[in-house]
Amino acid sequence: MYTFLVDETNKDAGQGEFFIVGGLVFREDQVSDVHAAVARQRRLAGYRPGESFKFETNSRPAHVTIEQHREAKRELISDLSDLGVRMIVSVVLHDLCRNQTYDERMEWALNTLAGGYRKLLLDEGETGIMLMDRDNDRYDHLEYLHQHGLRIFTGNHVRVDDRIRLFGMTSDNASHLSSAADICLGAFRYCANTASGRGREPVAREMFPNLAKLVWAKPNSQGELRAGGLGYLPRPKRQHIAVSWMRDRYDNLADGLNSYVLPEVAEAPSRN
Repeated sequence: MYTFLVDETNKDAGQGEFFIVGGLVFREDQVSDVHAAVARQRRLAGYRPGESFKFETNSRPAHVTIEQHREAKRELISDLSDLGVRMIVSVVLHDLCRNQTYDERMEWALNTLAGGYRKLLLDEGETGIMLMDRDNDRYDHLEYLHQHGLRIFTGNHVRVDDRIRLFGMTSDNASHLSSAADICLGAFRYCANTASGRGREPVAREMFPNLAKLVWAKPNSQGELRAGGLGYLPRPKRQHIAVSWMRDRYDNLADGLNSYVLPEVAEAPSRN
């Protein structure tokens, strides 16, 4: 039984060019090790019970220094990479979905992630649960996903309950797994924003190689790991974007993320 913890970031265009929703997939045998890894980094950085360990620097308690917080995040992402945790993330250009409400954008992203997660579960012959960060406006949609599945362009539905057996919600400080998901998604947001010109490139170059190892990928016929269409899910797909400058934004994002990956690390997301 796998567990997929999901959150959102870059909620509006003022925070970044892309609306990003995603999270981490944990195998059952990884849960205890991930819990221990987060607990260890909390202890080393000086976090006390009840204090949130998240990506944002401003979220840290006053007695934890910026350097302690930065080191804890860096080491945790490295730990998660070593443990083989996977990441699935959806990105949507804000300019492309400006006519959608937040509810529509969020539910579109959840559909994309549920489809990607189901693909992973099918590929590995497993079942799982999918939990998102608490959002009281999303209960009806989670129920719809369980009862009906994904509605496709023909009007028909693709069921997901054959693999995803539970949809639900969790919250910050309800588990160390939530901290791990928040930190990885925050790191991905920082790197994506930097690729769009809103961050410090040296920081992204240091951060992204270990993060890229988390993005679910399989080797191609040449033995190269590529994440496009698996753990990295830009939507809509490139061939469905009619406006050239919007396609360019997606291409620039993929190219920027690729540029942060060291040569010896598996390739970052492809454009498709």
